[in-house]
Amino acid sequence: MNTHQSNEVNHISDIIQVMNSGIDFYEKAQQNVKDPAVAALFQRMIDARKVTVERLQPFAVNEQGEREDGSSFAVEARRAYTALITKFSSNNDDTYIKELEEVEDKTLEEIKDAMKKPQPADCEAVLAKALLTMQSCHAEMSRMKKQ
Repeated sequence: MNTHQSNEVNHISDIIQVMNSGIDFYEKAQQNVKDPAVAALFQRMIDARKVTVERLQPFAVNEQGEREDGSSFAVEARRAYTALITKFSSNNDDTYIKELEEVEDKTLEEIKDAMKKPQPADCEAVLAKALLTMQSCHAEMSRMKKQ
């Protein structure tokens, strides 16, 4: 952890953009999966991201002067790729799970990047909680992928 006394936050808007894209991706995937257990898993991922985004928003306002409502190009590109692949795939649920696990990887990467940068103590605490939440989400997606 790199706690510092300044109120300046770093990289929070990027995390929110990735999370917003993930929410959108999960919502679209949820509409297309056949297995109710997979749809329920996706809802848990959506809910976890929404809570985390709201916890991070005050820091995004600190960072850029307004709420962050944008999305990440990297995740949007993956969603487009997944949409194309699922058109040709016989098992869409598995394709979504595989691709969404990659979204989980990207989310963890962004949070870890932010944690390496100097952050106010209250922001670090929110980032640490976000990391634990997203690690749990990633583990659940990994377990689903192996089934």
